[in-house]
Amino acid sequence: MKIALITLHRIVNYGSVLQTYATQKTLESLGHQVEVIDYFDERMTILGMLKRIKNKKKVLQNPLVGFIAQIVMLPSYLKRFQMFWGFLKRHIHLSSNQYHSIEDLRKEVPVADCYCTGSDQVWNSDWNEKIDKAFFLDFIPENKPCFAYAASFGKKKLDDWEIPETKRLIQKYIALSCREKAGVDILAGLGFAAEHVLDPTLLLNGNDWEKIASNRFAGKKYVFVYNLNRSPKIDSIAAKLSESKNIPIYTVSYCFHEIFSRKGKVFVCPSVEDFLSLLANAEAVVTDSFHATAFSINFSRNLFVVYPEHFSSRLASIVEQVGLQSRVVGENDPLDLDKQQIDFVSVQQKLNEERKKSIQYMEKCLCKINRI
Repeated sequence: MKIALITLHRIVNYGSVLQTYATQKTLESLGHQVEVIDYFDERMTILGMLKRIKNKKKVLQNPLVGFIAQIVMLPSYLKRFQMFWGFLKRHIHLSSNQYHSIEDLRKEVPVADCYCTGSDQVWNSDWNEKIDKAFFLDFIPENKPCFAYAASFGKKKLDDWEIPETKRLIQKYIALSCREKAGVDILAGLGFAAEHVLDPTLLLNGNDWEKIASNRFAGKKYVFVYNLNRSPKIDSIAAKLSESKNIPIYTVSYCFHEIFSRKGKVFVCPSVEDFLSLLANAEAVVTDSFHATAFSINFSRNLFVVYPEHFSSRLASIVEQVGLQSRVVGENDPLDLDKQQIDFVSVQQKLNEERKKSIQYMEKCLCKINRI
């Protein structure tokens, strides 16, 4: 069976491309052909990102300051797009057509036996700057089945204006699942049953990921920091771990200028394979990132999580699923370096149970579709 998958694969960050890869690999392992619909709108282009720099801080709304920021950021954006889009080209089965709007998709619908809305924040109207109907498959023929795997709203409840349209768009799905418990609750409030499943990156185990990880950081000792939001708390935790263990801090950044403002050794947009190596070999990981947390769990790494101000429900969800609430460090919590080591035997057991249930959900969806 040919499955057309739509997801946030063109967001130039590690989590987006890796969850796309994992969804594709899992569906293929179940015996199906997968094509990722190459849909991305203007905000997922270099120009779109440059235009939105003004939204990051109030001072950047000044035309001159904003223009200078765009000039500073352009080299970093160029490297990001070259690296991430290169990974997609090497590893992802993209549709031959590119689509930049729902109208493009309606004019030339990707041909498949069934359609899948994939993971990441596909249903987050804040992130998408609207209800993006493409991610609700509002272009497929009425006689074609579709399901959702690990879709995310990225928040605990919908705004009032979203509810009627979201309810209409959801009706076509023969099966629904969300990456966060909050998403399951949102759908229940709309009258739809949904299952709580793992993020796709956790459907593959650590050994699976090591097959594409590089060996660049094997044998090295370091504290790895990957934070999407600048946080004094994360900096403080990393510094204390580094001092205690007498090992350096390695940080990944998307921006060249942060080489001068971040502590430790900064790697700007390392390859996806090197990013996996950094996670797989770290003595400890300090992060506010959902996917860095997921990979730390998969690789059985010592982990310290700081929740970001926004979109933290996905982090809380995975931490609770595997029983690692003790690894969350609140803004005012003291850091206990003598905290008991993680019982990864128990964690991996829970993860394997959740992985089995999530793959069974996917199999159930596909079996149901085959009977249609």
